[in-house]
Amino acid sequence: MHAFRRAGAGAAAAALCSVLLLVAGPAGAVVGGQSDTSNIYANAGVLQGQFAPGEWFDFCSGTLVAEDVVLTAAHCTDFLGPGDLRVSFDVDPNGGSTYYYADQIVVHPDWFTAPPCRGNSKRCYLAPPREDIALVWLSENVAGVTPAPVAGDGYLDALDLTSESFTVVGYGVDDFIKGNIISPHSIAVVDGVRSYRHVTAITEHDAFPDRFVKITQSLCFGDSGGPLFHDGTVVAIDTWTFSPRCEGPNLSYRVDAPTAQAFLDKYL
Repeated sequence: MHAFRRAGAGAAAAALCSVLLLVAGPAGAVVGGQSDTSNIYANAGVLQGQFAPGEWFDFCSGTLVAEDVVLTAAHCTDFLGPGDLRVSFDVDPNGGSTYYYADQIVVHPDWFTAPPCRGNSKRCYLAPPREDIALVWLSENVAGVTPAPVAGDGYLDALDLTSESFTVVGYGVDDFIKGNIISPHSIAVVDGVRSYRHVTAITEHDAFPDRFVKITQSLCFGDSGGPLFHDGTVVAIDTWTFSPRCEGPNLSYRVDAPTAQAFLDKYL
């Protein structure tokens, strides 16, 4: 079996709900990252799902890209209705934080046309038509936060990826003390704090170079849907980790790819 899992939602969302109870040390979310105590990435927010009445849990991340619109991953939103989704842009959300509730969710329509997959084949789960992008409209504008710009068509193609630095931002799992996301008695560190890590692109051959960018170790479960920034611009949506312990490289879905650009042009 390939050590390859989505970095959020679905089965991972349920797992995150359990590991939230086990927690937490001083580490910041995003494996090897640091807590965003200076609120540098204020337009990156945490998605919370209502998985039981009145009980909300962190499960994915996202980026404010308009005053009332959050960009995130399709696999973070394909199983929830608007009434069960809210977003906070606090560095360390708690009971006193401001939450913005979802009004409408639009998932890339091709996402729902993909055939079922067995096991965890990268070619199946990442091949077209699985376009892992979604937009969440909030019920009100977000106050005091400047939306992030989104990369235009072919943005990454114009860069020398061997010499560029990027930044992953998210609220997900910090580390595994014991086991991994699929082991029955895993212990994970989750502090719920927005964190970031500077990463580089891995430019050797990958099966999906036109739709994904491969980056160095950083993402973990719960970081899905969060931004991959280049100089403050969202260039990709953090999507997949190759390791159930988040110890390997990652893939982020490119927002500058033609499939994503067509979706954004139509809906954003």
